[in-house]
Amino acid sequence: MALSHYQVDPVTGFVSPDPLPLQLPAAYAAWDAVAPELSALIRSRKVRDVIRALPLLDEAGLVTAADQERGLLLLTHYANAYVWGGDEPDLRLPPSLAVPLSALAARMDRPPIAHYATTTLTNWRLVDTGAPVSVDNARTQIQFLGGVDEDWFFIASMGVELAGAPLLPVVARATALSADGSDAELAAALGHFAEGMVAVHAALEHVRRWCDPATYYLRVRPFVAGWPTPGVIYEGVSEEPQRHIGGSAAQSALLQLFDAMLGVKHADHPAGSYLRAVRAYMPPPHRRFVDDVEQGTRVRERVTGGTVVLQQAYNEALQQIAAFREAHMRLAHDYIVAPSGAARDMAGTGGTSLDTFLRGAHRSTSDASIRPTSTP
Repeated sequence: MALSHYQVDPVTGFVSPDPLPLQLPAAYAAWDAVAPELSALIRSRKVRDVIRALPLLDEAGLVTAADQERGLLLLTHYANAYVWGGDEPDLRLPPSLAVPLSALAARMDRPPIAHYATTTLTNWRLVDTGAPVSVDNARTQIQFLGGVDEDWFFIASMGVELAGAPLLPVVARATALSADGSDAELAAALGHFAEGMVAVHAALEHVRRWCDPATYYLRVRPFVAGWPTPGVIYEGVSEEPQRHIGGSAAQSALLQLFDAMLGVKHADHPAGSYLRAVRAYMPPPHRRFVDDVEQGTRVRERVTGGTVVLQQAYNEALQQIAAFREAHMRLAHDYIVAPSGAARDMAGTGGTSLDTFLRGAHRSTSDASIRPTSTP
């Protein structure tokens, strides 16, 4: 199970190993020109006029993978800015945006809306180009309203991915060992996994450093929301409205991969069907990684009939993921529920009932623990 087959970097994991180019080929200069002014255009309520006035460009000229990712990065952000950048949502994207965005997204097997990969995995550049990527040496390439809170929210989210990168070879190794390794070898791999999850948990908490909850709720979250009912019409493509969910950390392959390796199953309601649906929002190689691990793992089967040491290592790995999900619930409360003043469950950016979904995923993880039954 070679990580390179899934476009996974040994250092950055699911994050692109190099920053995307800051400019597209010259033929697409009109697209590039909007990016640095996007915040001002939204504030001045001119963003829709500017996007409508863009020339209708053929995305087929984007040949390299980096240029395609840069094109998708820009166009998905423009789509969300167009829909949400006024007093009321505009549910008709003009052909100048809808046609190339739809074609490029289809070519890349990705949704034509801002999603986790375009807001987090590829939306960064280095501050010091001579130093490696880290949360302290990166900032976003494009923002909606701008400011340190928005910039940090997405960079800190990228930091969770970077913290999880060392665990991806461990997942691949544990999956392989579950087929033909010894209990001791598999227990050691699960032990390394549990140890590595501590850094992933710490990275999640770093969101709080530079992102104020009220600022996130009022200025960032609205622009990563999904399309409202009945959907958005992509003019020049189809008059049939399209519904796409908003950007969400659930679209990250990281936790889904961990669940897959450990054999954690989420019931369809409230979490399972949604988690399977959002795999379509992952870059296809990352999606395949999750699917292949899910199909190939025998970890839970081995643990069920394994030694007490193996069962304890497995339960510790589950506990670390459960602790991460509990921390995520606290973040969701502090950054969404509390600023909204809601007294009950509300929808997240992905369109699910936030508290119900997060608690369901946490419960599935906790309930997957195995009571030791064998001898050492």
